[in-house]
Amino acid sequence: MKQATVTDSVELLNRDMSEKNLGGHWQLGLESYLPYPETTVQPCLWKWKDVHESLMRAGEVVSIEQAERRTVRLLNPALKDRQATTHTIQFSFQYVKAGEHARPHRHTAAAFRFILKGSGAYTTVNGQKCVMEEGDLILTPQLTWHDHTNDSGKPIIWLDGLDIPLVQSLQQLLFEPYPKDAQPIEKTSDEVVLFQGSARPSSDPAADFFHYKWSDAQRNLRVLVETASPDRFDGYVLEFCKPMTGGPTMPTIQCALKLLRPGQETEPHRHTSTAIYHAFRGSGSSYVGDQRFDWEAGDSFVVPLWYPHRHLNRAQSEDAILFSMSDTPALKALELYREEPVGQ
Repeated sequence: MKQATVTDSVELLNRDMSEKNLGGHWQLGLESYLPYPETTVQPCLWKWKDVHESLMRAGEVVSIEQAERRTVRLLNPALKDRQATTHTIQFSFQYVKAGEHARPHRHTAAAFRFILKGSGAYTTVNGQKCVMEEGDLILTPQLTWHDHTNDSGKPIIWLDGLDIPLVQSLQQLLFEPYPKDAQPIEKTSDEVVLFQGSARPSSDPAADFFHYKWSDAQRNLRVLVETASPDRFDGYVLEFCKPMTGGPTMPTIQCALKLLRPGQETEPHRHTSTAIYHAFRGSGSSYVGDQRFDWEAGDSFVVPLWYPHRHLNRAQSEDAILFSMSDTPALKALELYREEPVGQ
């Protein structure tokens, strides 16, 4: 009796390959390819009253010794498993009470502090004492030692921005505690020649650049308003740049201030970078995709990649200032960044 011929098939091939830890490109299907980038990150607005209430409660029940850092993180509802604000960025609020000291450590994640409430406390970065004032931006780049000391007599609150999700996805996250309770202070920010918030080079080529001061940024914003035309998509934009190169704040993070004049409304656009905004001054509305976020000072919101968005200053007599951070530098380094106007 003649034996039946076994006919091969795609199903059999897929099954046999699976047993050998192999897979065919044909298994993906054409529907998995889109003509635009797609993200799981959702637009989201966090209200300051909710963040502040959580911070105050944490101040009563969470000790610095217990937690290393007392922070409240903004968690995107679409990233519950990853516990992050976006797929590349973590955005948090840190609260340090009077008399507290957060021990020094370092990590491969790049980070910054943007000061919101209080002054006189300081962060020490690689031996440089950076005394905090509201509106200051203090960097702790990859693997820089940093600790926080509040001897001002009053509590202080600041924003923390980190690229932890991106570093984790590359499996490069490292954390190392400092061998002592505090770093020795070798110099202060005022001893370093700085030109804050500008691409113009510093006159000191050896200077470590960690501290952008609000007094300088505020002055540069005024000059922008008086001498330049606003960007059609973002208003008056002041980017924080490296003084020697004019490059981004850090290799994976770009920070900026965006000022909207009373009643000013921007045009919609979209880009492949993801951005997080914090309303530092004023009030307004931002339209992200098909959602409208009405924000007041202290509120924060996320604009996922490729979402159309625009901003409006609702006030008729006061400027609105948004602090923003984005993953633009990482995308530009990979030649993946692009942007375009929407609705034209």
